[in-house]
Amino acid sequence: MKILNLFVICLITLLFSCKDDTHDIQPDTLIGTWEVRHILGVQVANAPSVFPKGNGQIIQFSASEYQEINDGKVISKGSYKIVDEQAAEIDGTTYTQRIVFEDKSVDWKVFIKLSGTKLSLCYGSIAHDGWTDTYEKIN
Repeated sequence: MKILNLFVICLITLLFSCKDDTHDIQPDTLIGTWEVRHILGVQVANAPSVFPKGNGQIIQFSASEYQEINDGKVISKGSYKIVDEQAAEIDGTTYTQRIVFEDKSVDWKVFIKLSGTKLSLCYGSIAHDGWTDTYEKIN
């Protein structure tokens, strides 16, 4: 019985002491080309919110730099960093990290989430005129 109690105590300690790193984004996981697939919020009447492959709205990341491309033209570029953030739930999604575009004047805290080949950049709650861009990795 003592061995069973010891085992249970060790198991509980192990479960509560482990940190879940599955949601941590490192710059090397962002490296590549991402194309927008969906924009949630800030919709203009009759403007699309779902975008097909080949739509030309791209964001590219290297280990420390990014560039946004629209129809083959670079519209912004600069450096970025990923920072940890206190968990925030926005429009039903929990974010634990932000991306800081260091050379871009953005008044919003931009939250970031990566799930497989899907990348979400959240610019605040839709209820407060925010929006979320969802990208798919294409290269």
